[in-house]
Amino acid sequence: MFRTIWKLVRCQRGLAAVEFAVSAPVLILLYLGTFQVTDAMTTKRKVSITTRAIADLTTQYSSLTTTDADAVLAATTQIMAPYDASPGRYLISEIYIDAGGVAKVIWSRARNGTARAKDSSITVPSGIAQNDSYVILAETSYNYTTNYTAGLIPSVTMTDSIYMYPRLSTQIPLK
Repeated sequence: MFRTIWKLVRCQRGLAAVEFAVSAPVLILLYLGTFQVTDAMTTKRKVSITTRAIADLTTQYSSLTTTDADAVLAATTQIMAPYDASPGRYLISEIYIDAGGVAKVIWSRARNGTARAKDSSITVPSGIAQNDSYVILAETSYNYTTNYTAGLIPSVTMTDSIYMYPRLSTQIPLK
């Protein structure tokens, strides 16, 4: 009996298959997890690039029509590529900071969401807020969901915003 047990202990046939069966799920999950984190980081970078592009394009106008503003917001489809832009909410607003330092929304346009209300108050960071000036605020909110891990990773909302001053004039009226 001891001889049979000793033979089983020393037998190494099939050992590689057993080791593979134990380690393969861990390695596959590690690969998928690394891929997913990389994809999420790339998406976050696309959200930042999109936000910057919305503000950058808007600040190059001296006046803006609603058609122009909607075209700037529609460009998000190309900027977010190869990712689907539809889960995102894109917003541009012009903010006026009065002589007392109170910031109010002059106009706002949105894609896949609701624009800010005209004359609503907004808090502008102290480094940006200069009394009696206008700034453009671009905001992006993107609901990132994964297609690869079958719901193991929950959806994440990625947001970004940027303030820029108009380039060609002191303000950019929306007509």
